[in-house]
Amino acid sequence: MRSYFTPLALLVGSLFLPTVEANTQLSVSTSASNTPQLQITYPTAIRVGQAVQDGLTQLPFYNQTIKNEAVSIYWLGAALLDTKNTAVLEVTRQQVLQQLADMGEQVDNSQYIAKLAKFAQFLRNIKLGQRVNQPLDLDLIRITDAYNPVIDGDFLLVLPPRPTTVSVVGAVAQTGEQTWLSQASSKDYINQAGLLDNAENSFVWIIQPDGNAIKQPIAYWNHQAQDIAPGAILFVEFTALFDDHTELNNNIIELLKNRAL
Repeated sequence: MRSYFTPLALLVGSLFLPTVEANTQLSVSTSASNTPQLQITYPTAIRVGQAVQDGLTQLPFYNQTIKNEAVSIYWLGAALLDTKNTAVLEVTRQQVLQQLADMGEQVDNSQYIAKLAKFAQFLRNIKLGQRVNQPLDLDLIRITDAYNPVIDGDFLLVLPPRPTTVSVVGAVAQTGEQTWLSQASSKDYINQAGLLDNAENSFVWIIQPDGNAIKQPIAYWNHQAQDIAPGAILFVEFTALFDDHTELNNNIIELLKNRAL
């Protein structure tokens, strides 16, 4: 693929970076579920700021207007994922899928099994990568050195438009998207999805679009208000009287933190 920078510019820039032998591959997309619209190859390591700047400058979606208005990036949902070092995440995904299958085999209820299967399919479909946990807004990167580290390897940069939905998953009857409403609470979304018999009902996890996971109490005796951003995922934990699902729940949260819009 054609590099964005001239060879001279790349050579000069590389003088200020640690020596790294391997190329850096950057894929850029407006959604992790879509085929990347842009591929950039660098001969050495780059900084996060360069990755974001190059993606923003070259991605066709953000170099056009719709009805004479520029398309805006939803920076809270922007993500930079390391797609090379995903072995641990993939093992975790397979463990979760097996545990969900085992959970279904323990009951004689085809509807319950079908609901678990739908959640399992949701987990199969998400694009996983080790998230670079930091803001990707260029204005913040420019003024904060800690937000502009050196990266090398294979990365996916997702620069999404603002979504209009949230997703509700886990121990719910209807896994999937719901329309985001500014005044809606977690309980509103959960009530619409419905709870399974083995659902935790005293708190819910909100995984915001930037990967931040928030444990929100929602019972009448401990309720705390919490904003839910467009594109967030609400995860309802699995619970059981005699089985410990702590590992399962923690693994699911880890997967949801390392996916992108």
